Amino acid sequence: MFTLTRRQLLYGVTSLAAGGILAACAPKQEQPAPAPEQPAEKPAEKPAEQPAAPAAKEKVLVKYHVFWNQIQACEPAFRATDEWKAMEESGLEIEFGTGRGGDAGKTAVAAGTPPDVGDLGFQLDFAIGGKLLDVMPYVDASSKVSPEMFFEENWKGANWAGMQYGVPAHECYVRRGLNMNKRMIEEAGLDINNPPVTWEETFEWNRALTKFDAAGNLLQFGLDPYDAEGGATASADGWIMAEMWDIKPFDEATGAFNLNDEKFVEAVDVFSEFYRFLGPDNLQGVRSVEGQGTWGGSFNSEVQAMIIEGYWHPGETFKEKPEVSEYNVATWVPMPEFRRGDKIQVFSGHPCVMFKEGTNVQHSFPIVEWLQTKACCDIIFNEIGWLPAVKEYVANVDGSKFPGLQFYLDSAKDFTHAYGEAVIPIRTFISTKFTQYREQAYRDAMTAKEAMDAWQKDVETEWEESGWKDQWPPQ
Repeated sequence: MFTLTRRQLLYGVTSLAAGGILAACAPKQEQPAPAPEQPAEKPAEKPAEQPAAPAAKEKVLVKYHVFWNQIQACEPAFRATDEWKAMEESGLEIEFGTGRGGDAGKTAVAAGTPPDVGDLGFQLDFAIGGKLLDVMPYVDASSKVSPEMFFEENWKGANWAGMQYGVPAHECYVRRGLNMNKRMIEEAGLDINNPPVTWEETFEWNRALTKFDAAGNLLQFGLDPYDAEGGATASADGWIMAEMWDIKPFDEATGAFNLNDEKFVEAVDVFSEFYRFLGPDNLQGVRSVEGQGTWGGSFNSEVQAMIIEGYWHPGETFKEKPEVSEYNVATWVPMPEFRRGDKIQVFSGHPCVMFKEGTNVQHSFPIVEWLQTKACCDIIFNEIGWLPAVKEYVANVDGSKFPGLQFYLDSAKDFTHAYGEAVIPIRTFISTKFTQYREQAYRDAMTAKEAMDAWQKDVETEWEESGWKDQWPPQ
């Protein structure tokens, strides 16, 4: 397993203490917060247009860094491709760095020593802080990259205040699916071909799949609804409760929040029932065991029978635990009863960006183009199981390669409602506060209504004190 994951960066787990590092995004004095959550004097001011990258005539060092570690296994194959060799022959010397995100990545950007191109995991924050180039001049001059190549939601997700700050490139595609262990489900007497479609039905499956020992300790469970993608809140992977319960949590036109909506209250109550049944401390005990943590660990160890994950789950499970992968079956995520029959999907992913203060950033766009090539996409898909946002490539993927993958490929066409990234400032604050208040609800320290009211109040206070309220919408 790798040290720094996509998930840690997605939800800010490794960066919550890294306040005050982007000079363009100074936090308020009385309560420091993660700096990228705060606006600059003019949030996301569009930089002057950049010229298309000139051909490099001498050897120029271009630093291409990413926050993932497992992609390091792809480097020898990357460098062996004709496309990579062509970039080197044109005069580029490419430094490929992995595991470069987290606090170290944010500090490098703040210090004015970022790489030229890549993905350090905080793309929206960097865009808000004015640290990225507008890539459209490069795209317009390119014969290899165009907006039409990509799924629309993926392309839009890399736009802030009218600036296209990146091109979809790393670990993109769809985010919503209920993955199930066929063996465990059939042993519980359930029909894998007739999966639950509502949360009420899913709870009954959870009950049937859960096992306790004589002392009441949790041995096996059906579903932790907040695990993995089930916990996506105001994130690059969308806002799952808002999607499922058809809530508009943030009004982009007015800057108003709607977090104590009665539908949010209902959603928190529904998810809390799973925790009350399993026992919050029981679940924590299971998670504390090595290899049974969140984001796939408990599914791989066959302690959790179902998990809400994105399209990467089939491929990653196949690579990490092939003996479990063979039982993996994917289907639509559950919906509340009033939306029975609706099928939701989220298109999102990680854009490749160009850092304004990169030493040779003007030479780096060929890397962005190379990331969209079939040669590059084939290597990443075969080695890790990740897919790009390139429509033509995905259309030709063999869904039988990894058990469960075909569902995701079909879902990108068969959905009834599509969503994208939650493009909004103070995302880490919103998500962190929700994590705190949802626990208060499932531990019955607060009612769901009290918890959502408190969440609404905290977010409104942060919105005002951070300065975003007065500067919204960004120009």
